[in-house]
Amino acid sequence: MSKNRLSPHDRFIRSVFTNPKVVREFFEANLPEKVKEAIDLNTIEPQKESFIDDKLKQQISDILFATKFNNEEGYLYVLMEHASTPDKMLPLRLVKYMSAIVDQHLKKSESNKLPIIYPLVLYTGQKPFPYSTDLFELYGANKDLARGIMGRPYKLVDLTQASDEDLKKYFWFGAAALIAKHIKDPDIMPTLKVAIDHFRKIESLGEKQYIEEYIYVTLSYIVEAAEIKDKEAFIETIRKGLTEINEEKIMTLAEQWKQEGLQQGKLEIARSMMLKGLDTQIIMEVTGLTKEQVSELIH
Repeated sequence: MSKNRLSPHDRFIRSVFTNPKVVREFFEANLPEKVKEAIDLNTIEPQKESFIDDKLKQQISDILFATKFNNEEGYLYVLMEHASTPDKMLPLRLVKYMSAIVDQHLKKSESNKLPIIYPLVLYTGQKPFPYSTDLFELYGANKDLARGIMGRPYKLVDLTQASDEDLKKYFWFGAAALIAKHIKDPDIMPTLKVAIDHFRKIESLGEKQYIEEYIYVTLSYIVEAAEIKDKEAFIETIRKGLTEINEEKIMTLAEQWKQEGLQQGKLEIARSMMLKGLDTQIIMEVTGLTKEQVSELIH
């Protein structure tokens, strides 16, 4: 709950909705039959939290009620709109508030089971609310397409279940997919060689503005995240396999390794000095590490 001073509207509505008779009558009159069949109106409990941005507190208030849907934890969420100008984006704001409720629920319950939330909006504007309460109407001409795809299970591209042969069928994405799939292998070199063959095919197109950056980004990722047992062999494999790649960029990869080695050496020295009980300031001066880097070693 915000510490900001509540508006008269907010104070009034909140006070009224502390009366269990008012609350029960409101829900009995306004909840769909399917919802009323799933919950017990005798057991709903008002919660203290608010999910409205502070800057909107003078125009909007909200009350969250805990309940159970078929014996599973859930909520009834009442949003009170007393703004002078109706908001067409109200359905989108509701989605944001409900997402915040779910996040809070998961943190409190330490569960991965999502609660059902049924929202109601109590509008007290000066003119009738002129907009649709259907979120998908906000997609305009694409509302039917949005409704058909956004409530469906999403497409999962699981690289662990894709064969290397299937990944090679991607002309552009194939090299990246193979590297991403095998990045944690004990030795990345066999996959690198396959990826280089793939890069050669792309190079043959002559679209240098696309391929060069793609290759370098992929190689940089390998340097940063993969297990490379023989770094000299790695650099030589790139030189021989990718004749079109800029030699300077290859050397940049080698320099990156050098810097990583120096940094690791500094960290080892700092760790040794800490074990000897030396002061943090002295460790910083000797190693050139920042206070934050030294502090991370402590944890």
